[in-house]
Amino acid sequence: MQLFRVSANHQISAQFLDNRRLSKQVLETYQIIRVCLAELQLIEGNTKYLQHPIVKHVFNNGSPYLLDAWCYLQACNEEHILRGGTRNIEFRNQLFDLGQLIEDHKYLFSDESLPPYFVYGDKKVYGKQAYELYQSLLYDKWSNDKIAPRCGIHR
Repeated sequence: MQLFRVSANHQISAQFLDNRRLSKQVLETYQIIRVCLAELQLIEGNTKYLQHPIVKHVFNNGSPYLLDAWCYLQACNEEHILRGGTRNIEFRNQLFDLGQLIEDHKYLFSDESLPPYFVYGDKKVYGKQAYELYQSLLYDKWSNDKIAPRCGIHR
C-alpha cells in the first residue's frame, strides 16, 4: 500500500502517475480512508491494516489527515477521468458517500496537510525528501514495466 506523492500539490502528484498506478491510487487511498473511519467507528469495516505504516501515518494517532487524504483521492480520481478512465456507478456512489461522510465529520479530523512520508520496504523517510524518493521509485518501476507508462510527465 502506497501513497505516491511526488509533491505537496495533489494535482502534480496525480499527473505524475502512470494510468495503471493512478487508478490503483484512487482505490488504495479509498481503502486507507475507510480503515481510518472504521477505527473511529464511523463506519463498519476491517481495521487490521491500521498497523500498516502508511495507514498509521494517515491515522495520525486518532487525529487523521482525512481531509487532505480525501483531496488527494479526488485529485487522482479527476486525473483518471480526465485521461478517459471510467468508474462504475457503484464506485462513484461509494466515493460520493465517502465524501459526504468526511464532510459531515470534518471536525474529527486534522485540518493540516498530510505530511510527506516515504515508506518502501524497511526504508521510512519523513519530510520533503519523501517526494524525491517517490519520484525515483516511480522512475525505477517504469523502467521495469513491460508496458510503457502513460502519464502526464516526461523524463
